[in-house]
Amino acid sequence: MAKIIIPPGFDLAIALEAAELIVQAYAQFDASKTGAKWGLPAEYLSHALLSARAEGLLAKPEPFGFVAQNKTSGNVFVTFRGTDTLEDWLSNVTIRHTNHPWGPVEEGFWNLYQQCQENVRAAVKAAAGPQVIVTGHSLGGALATLATADLADSGLTAKMYNFASPRAGSPAFAERFNQQVPVAWRTVNTEDLVTTVPLSTPSLEPGKSAHGLLGVLIGVAPKLDFEHAGTPVSFTSFNGSITANHQMDTYLAALSAAKAAVV
Repeated sequence: MAKIIIPPGFDLAIALEAAELIVQAYAQFDASKTGAKWGLPAEYLSHALLSARAEGLLAKPEPFGFVAQNKTSGNVFVTFRGTDTLEDWLSNVTIRHTNHPWGPVEEGFWNLYQQCQENVRAAVKAAAGPQVIVTGHSLGGALATLATADLADSGLTAKMYNFASPRAGSPAFAERFNQQVPVAWRTVNTEDLVTTVPLSTPSLEPGKSAHGLLGVLIGVAPKLDFEHAGTPVSFTSFNGSITANHQMDTYLAALSAAKAAVV
């Protein structure tokens, strides 16, 4: 595994704490499937549990994460898990543009975040911590991007530390995001396929819209472009499969290795 090169301003301790909370968000969802008891670690205070209904006729509301406050530091973490159900996948591939105050965004992601929006805003305001960190993995990384933008647009300062995120919005959205959010990091495994979707552009040639087989497969309107938001922090870890390269454990291991290297 190639080491993460930690750039200036990237808080490794915050990133590790965020990553460990994402693991808790996955545990929250797993517990909901079996009816098992779940709760945050004792050092955290829960301010909100976040749920949403993904795409699909049979979809039901699912836990997607939480807003938690570290009792010692006071830092507030808005945390989202990634894809775990067929309905989540349907949200992932609902790649039409839809309106957002900062520019077009992916419809499936935005539909999910809007269901959490009021709870996120209210919980962050109620917590009133010294720092607000928004985090997520995979689909949750896209939700974290939209949540960070939403908090900033409502006058609340938040930092983003997301992992394995797909592209959440258009170039116009990404440009506005990068202007309005001064601290936004997205950690990327260069072997992770998920970070390459949706396509940055469906155009096969400069100046021409999607056509032929590609246009049929992705079912998009002309010029349906997407661009990453935030500053990339990359590493390379090849683990033999698309799933293994993408899983949260791979990202957590890379951060842990970086921490060990500086101790």
